[in-house]
Amino acid sequence: MKKQIILQLLLSISLLAEITLSKEDEKNWNLQAAVGKEVSFVPIGEYMTTITVPPNLLHTMSVPYEAQVVQLNKTNFEKVKRGDTLALLTASEWIEAQREVIANTIELIHNEHLAQRNTKLCEEEIIAQKECAKIDAEVKSNRIKLLASKTLLKAYGANQSMIETLQEKLTIFPNVELKSPVNGSLLNVNIQPGKSISPSSALFVIKTDGANWLESSLPRSAASKLSSSKEIIITIDEKDIKSKLLHMSPVLDPLNQTRYTRFSLPQDSELLAGLRTKAKISIKQKAFLVNKKSVVQDRNKTVVFIKKGELYKAEEVEVIFEDKDRCYLAYNAALHEPIVVGATSILQNMLQKGD
Repeated sequence: MKKQIILQLLLSISLLAEITLSKEDEKNWNLQAAVGKEVSFVPIGEYMTTITVPPNLLHTMSVPYEAQVVQLNKTNFEKVKRGDTLALLTASEWIEAQREVIANTIELIHNEHLAQRNTKLCEEEIIAQKECAKIDAEVKSNRIKLLASKTLLKAYGANQSMIETLQEKLTIFPNVELKSPVNGSLLNVNIQPGKSISPSSALFVIKTDGANWLESSLPRSAASKLSSSKEIIITIDEKDIKSKLLHMSPVLDPLNQTRYTRFSLPQDSELLAGLRTKAKISIKQKAFLVNKKSVVQDRNKTVVFIKKGELYKAEEVEVIFEDKDRCYLAYNAALHEPIVVGATSILQNMLQKGD
């Protein structure tokens, strides 16, 4: 009976025990040890991602009237600067809007002269005060009409300098210059010289200079490890890019149980919008990177063997992430010591037998 009890105790010795091996034993069993690498970022996986353009970086240009394209100065994918003339247009509404400004300007000038003359006559009591009030009301109305016509002309594409020249020289500009409002690149040019364009149709789509987004649908387990406060490294084509979580959908996709996620990209990342590629996502977390052969599973525990001289000790560890050849272990100060890489099964058997 005593022998059976002793045997059971020997077989149930925990892997957290220690054993001592001679140099000869180490050589015979070819035991090798290596120091793990301390790292600051741990991968959560590699996933398919898409580079997209933030909506605030896209500018669509159109005109609120039917027009004819006189000249096209820029084409698809060209770089443009703010104020560059993209195209010359002409339209009857553009001409009519200028005529309205000229007519209102002339009428205002005429009534202002009348108001000045009548003011003097009223002061000398040559004409009644109501005549002065009447012409003053007309001047006020003329100013309102002129302001409205100038606002409409600006909406049609005129700038302040053009309007001032129009009022000064009273000469109509036959064409309107469609100018870029921003610095950027042309993504779409939807007009051709000599062709008519309809009101409010998208003539140019410009992407301004700025950082893109990286978007992906991540499994629930991976998404749960992310937060906006954690630093993130995204690795694409072996290049590490610093990033952060911008947005995560509050619900799961019922079809594939994933969560939509959006990450920031620095402007100098040189990743083009529309690119669809695999990316490794890593989060900031202190850990140790070790050879996968070092990690041993014993019942419900995961351990590695720490070597201190001739002494070998089984240390319980937590695996955060693993790939084909490596394991990321939760930080443990004991892992600064050399870790057995090969022949771990021999040590495991020895400890289990109580040797």
